[in-house]
Amino acid sequence: MLAIAAVTMLLSSAGETARSGWHQFRGPLRDGKSAETGLSRSFGPTGPRELWRVPIGAGFSSVSVVSEHLYTMDSDEETEFALSLDASTGRTRWRVPVGAIFHDVNGDGPRSTPTVDSDLVFVLGSRGRLAALRTSTGETIWQMQITDAFEGELPTWAFATAPLVDGDRLVVEVGGSGSRAIAALEKRTGAVVWTSQEGNLAYSSPIPLEFGGETQLLFLLQEKLVSLDRDGRELWSVPFAPQLDIKPASPVFVAPDLILISASYDVGAKVVRLKSDGGSLSAEELWSGRQMRSHFGSAVALDGRIYGFDTATLRCLDASTGESCWAKRGLGKGSILYADGMFLVLSERGMLVLLEATPEAYRELASHQVLDGRCWTPPSLAEGRLYLRNHSELVAIDFRS
Repeated sequence: MLAIAAVTMLLSSAGETARSGWHQFRGPLRDGKSAETGLSRSFGPTGPRELWRVPIGAGFSSVSVVSEHLYTMDSDEETEFALSLDASTGRTRWRVPVGAIFHDVNGDGPRSTPTVDSDLVFVLGSRGRLAALRTSTGETIWQMQITDAFEGELPTWAFATAPLVDGDRLVVEVGGSGSRAIAALEKRTGAVVWTSQEGNLAYSSPIPLEFGGETQLLFLLQEKLVSLDRDGRELWSVPFAPQLDIKPASPVFVAPDLILISASYDVGAKVVRLKSDGGSLSAEELWSGRQMRSHFGSAVALDGRIYGFDTATLRCLDASTGESCWAKRGLGKGSILYADGMFLVLSERGMLVLLEATPEAYRELASHQVLDGRCWTPPSLAEGRLYLRNHSELVAIDFRS
């Protein structure tokens, strides 16, 4: 019941866009889960049915979906862009520049995923250009260079966080100096409301959480996992592998009271248990270990289990103990989302796999090679369509049965 209440409250605060699509990073609640039903559980002899496939510039941004409109980011040889496409055809509706391109041996271009809220879409270029654009036209409503506004520096691997809408505010990890690692802005003007935390960015995206009657905003920084209230005040924090600066996987809430944080590079995972005592919130470590070493893909929680990529092993864990329920090698690293009793898995080499969502065993329903090259971008699912991309193509797959 606690999980259902939390979902209902967060959907209500997120607005109509949360009910009609996949409007932000990792879906309506940033948990990698979709409420869609009636999805196909198999592929035909030639693979899943493609609706369209279009060229796209380099970048790791996933696709945000509201109704029949898609929003993502890409680049050319010099510039990064925010763009909107038609969900039915893949035709570009608009494409506007958001700053100079970031070059890297692991892949050029933007890392952040757009966040859509009503008539605005919020985008963050990899070099720190933050902008609010009109969803219908791409018109810039406001913009700022966050390295200048908060006196920070460009992170080694560029800005990757996805902005989070909280009511009338936009909350962003900005990496500013002093106690300005995180900032809340008025979403329609860009005016600074509050700043919080001294620390370094870890390339992950925040998640909202309802627990103990309190709305929390969870951020994984290099030094710690920290919970803030809606005014930027710290509620609690726990240290996590401060020696490692690369932690792109988002925190994962496991109902009713657990939170998973994880990282690759032989770090592993930590699960903490939330407590509410007389209005005071706290978190204490339940277990930690080398299992579930999430690299670029975040895990998914379902019925007290955690499913995700432990480096190059797809694994199911018992969230309360850390014990492995099953493990499967052979896909490499990848991304995972849940919908309609299945896990939809995209390997880093472009293999799409359907799995039965069960802790009993790895049960594959179907698989097909849908993309080539590096596929580090998590899939998006809305209105029966699955959207996948690499650094040169964006493809839409019809998943309705």
